[in-house]
Amino acid sequence: MNWSTSLQQFQDFALFRFPQPPYFLLLIGLIISLSCVLPFVLTLRQLLKYWSQNRSPSALSRWSKLQLLIPLLGTGVGIGIVFASMLEIFGLPTLPSYLVSLLVTILIGSLVWSQIGIILGRRLLRSYLADFSQFSHQR
Repeated sequence: MNWSTSLQQFQDFALFRFPQPPYFLLLIGLIISLSCVLPFVLTLRQLLKYWSQNRSPSALSRWSKLQLLIPLLGTGVGIGIVFASMLEIFGLPTLPSYLVSLLVTILIGSLVWSQIGIILGRRLLRSYLADFSQFSHQR
């Protein structure tokens, strides 16, 4: 087996470039992310409103978390496409730009998801403390 030929083929694959910058993918990524961020924000507001009225841990069920996660994933996909397209426009080859974009998008998406959980946990704790203090003052 000729290793130099295999190495050259891998290098050609890794350094593949589209014939022109992917402005179309940049536009598609922006459309995807903008069309998914609106349902994400609206669902988050609706869940917070419902949760503030019920104030129970069971108010945020798995279904409601899934309703929030799906638009977040769509937004992440759109942002990943935009980021990869921008890296390609600035001269990075296709495969490395998509790998970098995938890693950065997964990292930022997981940080956003964990921050949402932390914020909701703090609100739940505050509501329990407020209910407990009202209960203890009534006695």
